[in-house]
Amino acid sequence: MDKNGGTKLFIVEDNEDIRYILKCYLEDEGFNISVFENVKTFRAMLHSNLPNIILLDVMLPDGNGLDLCNELKADSQLSNIPIIIMSAHLQLDKSHPIAANGFVKKPFDLEELSLTIKNHL
Repeated sequence: MDKNGGTKLFIVEDNEDIRYILKCYLEDEGFNISVFENVKTFRAMLHSNLPNIILLDVMLPDGNGLDLCNELKADSQLSNIPIIIMSAHLQLDKSHPIAANGFVKKPFDLEELSLTIKNHL
């Protein structure tokens, strides 16, 4: 049964194992998942298939997830899409404001992550 009504969730994560685990778990939760290993592939798909929510890693091979988040939030066509930042290393400080709707620290509990996603929809 599709518990989340086919909610489209984009995951931008360079770690293959994390992408796989998130995709499998969140599909079982009823989400329609698209995964991207870098900013380039994410950008190529973004405007043709808008997601309902985005999970975004900070450290990506071809960009910074925080900068990408702020860029997306500054775009009037995308600013209403909730973005949840994922990071093991992020130190939140006022010198680098983040426009994200939520934050999860790696490693994370999958049930808590799912609840965080649902709370931002």
